[in-house]
Amino acid sequence: MELTIDTLAALPISTIRSTLPAWIASHLDVAAPEQAGLAEQLAMIVASATDEDIAALRNTFLHAGEGWRLHPADPLARSVTRAYMAAVVQPWQLEGEGHVRAFCASSSARRLIVCNHLSYTDTQATDAVMALTGHAAVADRLVAIAGPKVYTEPWRRMAAIALNTRKTAQSSMVASEQGSLSPRELATIALETIADCERLMDAGYIVLLYPEGTRSRDGRLQPFLRAAARYLAIPGVEVLPLAQTGGDAVFPLGASLMQRAPVSLRFGPSLTPAAFPGKWGGLESTHAALAQLLPPEHRPRPEGPAVA
Repeated sequence: MELTIDTLAALPISTIRSTLPAWIASHLDVAAPEQAGLAEQLAMIVASATDEDIAALRNTFLHAGEGWRLHPADPLARSVTRAYMAAVVQPWQLEGEGHVRAFCASSSARRLIVCNHLSYTDTQATDAVMALTGHAAVADRLVAIAGPKVYTEPWRRMAAIALNTRKTAQSSMVASEQGSLSPRELATIALETIADCERLMDAGYIVLLYPEGTRSRDGRLQPFLRAAARYLAIPGVEVLPLAQTGGDAVFPLGASLMQRAPVSLRFGPSLTPAAFPGKWGGLESTHAALAQLLPPEHRPRPEGPAVA
């Protein structure tokens, strides 16, 4: 079944109910019997949803990515996606639970998680592993900073609506699929995003940022974009470094289907960017902290800069 945004807009609720599970399951590259079993599992979740739940999912899907703003997760999409991802991230592992607990229990009201970027599915994988390891309540509070590309394709959009995302314009160094924005427009959107992140943090959300700005092509941690310093400069922000591995195996570059692969999350001690002097001190220190959590094959090349 080929599902497009326009196709879904025209589907009645009964058709969405009967076809959505199989369409989602079809994106996992496994044998047909196993794919059918996954579709049955997802169908049980959809069967328990009301027509209003499905109508809300359809509406969220149709309008996802409209405006530079917060796009809250759709509850039904989140349940279906977590069940699907539980079949994908096999096996899973989370290290540094103590750091997560300390981070969430700290007196800081403004919290930011900084993660390396390997794949389009990084946030899905992080959400799934956290939910599977008993940290669903923390995962529910994550708001991923997302560029326009996240919402452009049906499969990416379906994944996006299962997550809290805050759409923003990308740096001109890595931008694609966001149209032609003037430097003034980019600056305005950037300032609005930071101000909104402050409000979201104050409301209890945890912002999830990929400071590299784009996926790594060789798996190694890239330099952080200078624009990421704005997030670390939010007054009172506390940063938790997260090293994720496996996302690039789950959804390799150029792939159309997801693969079953191990995914690991490794959290380190939190840090306060304001404690490090210099214009890029907080950004460089965060880059170093994240690099130390990664396995050798994912660490940055020694000759590479921390900030670019």
